Amino acid sequence: MRNWRRATAFSIMAGLALALGAAMACAEPSGTFRFAEQVKLVTMDPQQHTGGGRSYLRPVYETLFERTADDTLVPKLATSYEEDGLNVTLKLLEGVRFSDGTPFNADVVVANLKRSTELGVLSALKPISEVTAVDEYTVRITLNTPAPSLERDLTGTPGMIISPNALDDPALDRNPVGTGPYLYDPDRSREGEVRVYTPNPEYREPGEVGLERLEIWELPDDTARLNALKTGQIDVGLWLSNPQSAIIDRTPGLKLVRNTGGYTYHLSMLDREGTVIPAFADKRVRQAMNYAIDRSAYSQAVDFGLSLPAFQPYPEGSWAHNPALDGRYTYDPDKARDLLEEAGYADGLEFDMPSIPIFQPRLEAVAGFLRDIGITMNIVPVEPGTLARRSRTTDFPATNLVWNSQSDPSYLTNYYISPDASFNPFHAKPSDVLAKLSEDGINTVGAEARAPIYRKMAEELAEESYLIFITSTPLLFGVSEEMTGNSTLKYRPGEDTVYLRGLRVDN
Repeated sequence: MRNWRRATAFSIMAGLALALGAAMACAEPSGTFRFAEQVKLVTMDPQQHTGGGRSYLRPVYETLFERTADDTLVPKLATSYEEDGLNVTLKLLEGVRFSDGTPFNADVVVANLKRSTELGVLSALKPISEVTAVDEYTVRITLNTPAPSLERDLTGTPGMIISPNALDDPALDRNPVGTGPYLYDPDRSREGEVRVYTPNPEYREPGEVGLERLEIWELPDDTARLNALKTGQIDVGLWLSNPQSAIIDRTPGLKLVRNTGGYTYHLSMLDREGTVIPAFADKRVRQAMNYAIDRSAYSQAVDFGLSLPAFQPYPEGSWAHNPALDGRYTYDPDKARDLLEEAGYADGLEFDMPSIPIFQPRLEAVAGFLRDIGITMNIVPVEPGTLARRSRTTDFPATNLVWNSQSDPSYLTNYYISPDASFNPFHAKPSDVLAKLSEDGINTVGAEARAPIYRKMAEELAEESYLIFITSTPLLFGVSEEMTGNSTLKYRPGEDTVYLRGLRVDN
């Protein structure tokens, strides 16, 4: 009954949204909003999208469900979500058209989900075994295993729906076609510099289209992004914890917004069975690396006090956080050297680590800590926007990523633990304990019942140490003086994009 009650609420909310949109339709879009991304655009195909840069997709594509600025789950292209064991039934919104005029229906959703699962890029859809159209506006999803976070996952790239006419377009990576409030304008955009979007004149909720022009700037250089904010070239920019974000925080007229949720920065030993780097097969070596990092010093020197030391995926306040792990790997270089000696690596070891510009200072600090215990980590630059993609290959024995603290804990299995996990390219097998915890986690319902399982999983991961968590930071946005008082500027908790619906500017 839970889902049918929700479906009723969803229908009411959808009706209210439509009514509100009609009431606001007289307010014509106006002004230009300029947002700066910290990663380059790689693709506008959401089913091929990994890593950062989701803001490039949000204007064009709508999702089956949506998280609002107050973190409420609401309907968008789907109106209800019903679970019955391993079967999920979606009821879809009627009367929707893509910007190319194609009608939205169950067949379109089936085609999208099938393509996504076949591509295998989006980990959230791995539990899906079959998708069928029950009728014109009803879709049934059959799962291989329970997927406790699937409904919420469908608010992100896994739930973005592409026009069927564009699914086979070889230029889809630069020619997005969705049902969203804005259209991508390739003629006004400049590759590698700025992406321009204009209102979709056929959008069904015109009151939510408040901008005459939307610009998303590609500014991976932190200093360039800061200067753009100071000079008014951009209105809002995305930042990690770094010197520039600290400058924003203390600059009169600018504002550093700490959004709900955040990222936990970590190292991942991809080659944990020692295929390329034999030392990585010994957990004592991995534990030595954990002990080698002074997280408090790192937080102050690299994150400028905008982060907290992390020893597990989830920060304090999360239902999955395990307080027993706080301080688990207190900085102890002598213990780290002893562990290396026990493992037979008293003379150290050497390995390569991929880096993108925004992570370079982080890795330089980590390399210094490791060097102190005799480990050489060679920092190898890769093309901005490709780190997540390269981390899914065997190009490197280790990588460095950020973990979204709003993610469901089941993603630990889908991303890292399972032999076919997205970021387990060497297909290392988990311990029996981790395999059992993974199974228990997806077969248990409710945060209260699941919490002990994932706290135990965090303990096991700490012991195994092939994920080395360093610091957790909130999501940071730098906001210009002109935008600080704009009541229509809102953010989704746990997302590094602004909430575009209803956003209006007067410039």
